[in-house]
Amino acid sequence: MLEKEISRRNFVRFSVVGAGATAVAMSADPYEAAAETIEAGTDYPNQIKIVHLSDVHYFSQKLYADCGDFTIAENSDRKMFRESGAIVDKALAEIVAYQPDLVILSGDLTKDGELVCHQGMHEKLAAAKKQLANAGKQAMFCVINGNHDINNDDNGRDFSSGKAEHTDLVDPLAFKGLYADCGYDDAIAKFDEGGSQGGSLSYVVRPAKGVTLIVVDSGKYSADQNGLGRDEHVTSGVVGEKLLAWVESQAKQARAAGDIVFVTQHHGVIPHFSMEPELMGEYLVDNYEDCQRRYADAGVSAVFTGHMHANDIASITTEAGNTLYDIETCATVTYPSDIRFATLSWKREEGTANVEATLAVENHPLGSVDYVDFDTKATTKIADITAYGEERLLTVDVIKTMIADALVSPAIDDMVANGGVKPALAGLLGGLNVGDGTADGLDPALFNMLLTMLPQSQDEALAVVLGDLSFLLKSYGTLGIWSDAAQQRIILEQLDGVTSSAQVLALSPDPSLAAEIEAVAASVPMAAAVYWSYYIDATSFAKFMATLYANIDAQLLQEGRGDTLNLLRSLIEVLVNEQVSDDGKTLFDLIKFAYGDHLYGDETCPSWVEAATANMRLAGSDSEGNPTADGSLISYLRGAINNEENLKALTTLLKKVKFQLGDLCVKDQGNGPITLIGIVASNVGSVLGFLGDNPADMIPNIPQLAELAHGALYSLTHDESVLTDRKLELASTLTDPDWKPAGSGSTDGGNDGSGIAGTGTGNGTSNGKGTVSKKNPGGTLPQMGDSMSFASFALMGLGALAAAFKVGRGKDADEWESFDE
Repeated sequence: MLEKEISRRNFVRFSVVGAGATAVAMSADPYEAAAETIEAGTDYPNQIKIVHLSDVHYFSQKLYADCGDFTIAENSDRKMFRESGAIVDKALAEIVAYQPDLVILSGDLTKDGELVCHQGMHEKLAAAKKQLANAGKQAMFCVINGNHDINNDDNGRDFSSGKAEHTDLVDPLAFKGLYADCGYDDAIAKFDEGGSQGGSLSYVVRPAKGVTLIVVDSGKYSADQNGLGRDEHVTSGVVGEKLLAWVESQAKQARAAGDIVFVTQHHGVIPHFSMEPELMGEYLVDNYEDCQRRYADAGVSAVFTGHMHANDIASITTEAGNTLYDIETCATVTYPSDIRFATLSWKREEGTANVEATLAVENHPLGSVDYVDFDTKATTKIADITAYGEERLLTVDVIKTMIADALVSPAIDDMVANGGVKPALAGLLGGLNVGDGTADGLDPALFNMLLTMLPQSQDEALAVVLGDLSFLLKSYGTLGIWSDAAQQRIILEQLDGVTSSAQVLALSPDPSLAAEIEAVAASVPMAAAVYWSYYIDATSFAKFMATLYANIDAQLLQEGRGDTLNLLRSLIEVLVNEQVSDDGKTLFDLIKFAYGDHLYGDETCPSWVEAATANMRLAGSDSEGNPTADGSLISYLRGAINNEENLKALTTLLKKVKFQLGDLCVKDQGNGPITLIGIVASNVGSVLGFLGDNPADMIPNIPQLAELAHGALYSLTHDESVLTDRKLELASTLTDPDWKPAGSGSTDGGNDGSGIAGTGTGNGTSNGKGTVSKKNPGGTLPQMGDSMSFASFALMGLGALAAAFKVGRGKDADEWESFDE
């Protein structure tokens, strides 16, 4: 019902309190700082203008040089760092022209927290404020930090020397000092003014009667929150319990003062696509479900966020019936480079304390941007920054750099530093419900998986037929593989024949490998056996894997690291160019469309995207289990590995990874072909030779991986929350605590209607001339922790209704009910 209304009219209406008086009681908490007392206006303004922009990621040219390190940094990201300053300048010019009363910047003000970038960004904001002041507009600017802005020693770099070098950064206290005139000087309350731990940058402003903005520091940049044991930024965010309670208290006080309440913070509190918690959970605060509920029930109407670089609006309604909106605005430094313009207006219901506040939000594209090239110093006019950004949103080179250099290369460093491939693989498979995620549990989990996957009896054994090695069949019979659950062993034994129920695995070894095995068979005489068998148990499997892990660590992660990354880049190149539609669209086109569709907002999904997305979850095999190119993720992965150049590079790399087949396969009876094969197959590369020209066809489908890919693409192109992301209108009913009703005429007037002036609290009769009591000349926001007692006020129609409420320090504000329209 709600989604239908949103889709049809682009209008969402919610009411936090209904007509009548609501009293809210606050109790003091020892960590709360007292709010400053401010004078409230005598009445609500007709309208104020608001601007929201986010993730400007300003990069100062002072830190730039055309060098390899900067190229890697630039290609490891989708941000337009070189153009960032010019885009900010255009955004601020549009803001000055709009003449707003309030400008909100929800974090990631800089590339990576560099002091020079913060200083440059502040200069730009100060210049815009001055231009507005010269035009007669005293605008309030409110900034908050993003994950990149504080204590970012991992990434903050100066490239001006020709290589990446550490540079001066900004910590919480420096941030508050530098941006004092961008919110902090206007604050009526601060969470932790002199602090430098998590949440300490939070504050509250009241730009006008009728609106309170709570500015929340959701960053995890200090040892008390980031889990690193040192003060350093991380991508994820959190609103700690003390901060969350403080936000609730501030919101309740603001509601009691008759204000609509907004929050701004960097990280989201409501998922903006269905798989965000699973795929990109770091873009939400860790405790987002708790935050969304407590924000809404404390009276917050909307949260202005960023971080994801997307235009999206999502909403939730709590069990108590309160609705909260998360208004996420895209980055200026990436496609589509919009900002949001908004108006907030108030309209009083005649003769009552009820005031309707309406927020109308709409995206504002920046259009053309004049960019001065960092290298040539020439000015280039970018005709449309949205179209320009879309071209640069993703490229194949950027994907390769992001995955190989920004993701896998640091992951290799982490693997080497934390015990190698075994614990890393354990963690990865644990996420797919294979094992318990620990290194100790990995080998048993893998062995049990093999026991389960293989045929469970000799009659159904997997019969391995080796083409071009008929002499082995003649000398030793057919190799059968099956699981003996009772003995917890994998059996490899001679089969007298292939039964009708057996599963046949036909392999076509590389001719050179077949010739090598035949030569070994001729030179290494073995006693003939009537019957032979081998087995693999948990102990032999663990022994074999220990050697394999050690060789992978040494040959792929350390000595062969460069070759590993080069192979990965080549695999990505082939993979993303796999065709996903009849008209030539590629996997790269699909990924770019889905990602860009979500960033722009108001998602659409053309038929080719719908079809290609659906195909991702297919099995990659026909009805008989043979590999097939069906548009599934596994078929694309197989194709990339089977590519001739990739397969050659993979074989060369894996030949460096040695193992001992004799450790794995324990001889039980006689001499069989395993002994011969073990002499030749002493490395992983040689194993590929047994699998023929397309060894990747042996890779089984992994349903969890296919579902993950399908789910990511689907959720990015299908909005399951608020359907209008680029234009929305919200309304909330407020109660004005400063309102006083009109006086009542004490007598009827004569023919000329001149009754005696009334002094009561009711309404005059239609032909009386009662004077109106003056409005309260100014109220104050109650100080935090004050105990309060609100006298009742009456809403009068033709008759009088009176209600009295007394609220003491011990009353819990949550006991007071609110209701939505």
